[in-house]
Amino acid sequence: MKVIDNFLDTNDYIKLVRVILEANFPWYFVNGVTELQDGNFQFSHVFVDDGGKIISKHFEILIPILKRINSEKIYRIKANLTTKKETNEKSLMHTDTDIKNIKTAVFYCNTNNGSTLFQSGKKISSKANRIVMFDGFQKHCGIQCTDENIRAVINFNYFEKKK
Repeated sequence: MKVIDNFLDTNDYIKLVRVILEANFPWYFVNGVTELQDGNFQFSHVFVDDGGKIISKHFEILIPILKRINSEKIYRIKANLTTKKETNEKSLMHTDTDIKNIKTAVFYCNTNNGSTLFQSGKKISSKANRIVMFDGFQKHCGIQCTDENIRAVINFNYFEKKK
C-alpha cells in the first residue's frame, strides 16, 4: 500500500476539482454504495466502464493521474460522491473486482473526516489531493463524512506496467 499526499501538482489538481466539484458535472444517483439496495446511496460518474471503454467526455481530466499511477491498462474508473451523514457510516467491506493482479487507487478530491478503511485496520483519511494505491485483493470500505456536505473520490482499477 502506498499513500501519496499532494499527488498532483497544484494546477492539475485545481483543473480536476473545478470540473468534478462544479454544479454542472453529471453525477448519477445509485441506490447503494457497495452493492445495489445495501441501505445507503451515493452519486457516481463512470469515466471508464468495466472492460476499459471510455464513456465520459470528462476523461481527459484524469490523464495526469493515469500518468503517475503507472497504469498499462484500465479496467474501470469511477468517481463516487456521498453526502454528509450524522455519523461516520461505513459501507460494506469489499474488493472492487475479483480480477487477479489488478491494482486499485483511490484519489481524494476534497478534505473531510471520512476515510477509507482496510480489513487490516489501516485507515486512510480523506485529504484533498491524496491518493492511496493498493493491490485489488485487499478488502476495504468507505467511511462517510459528517463535517462537509460531500465526500468525493475517484476510484481507479487498473493493471500496472511491468517494471
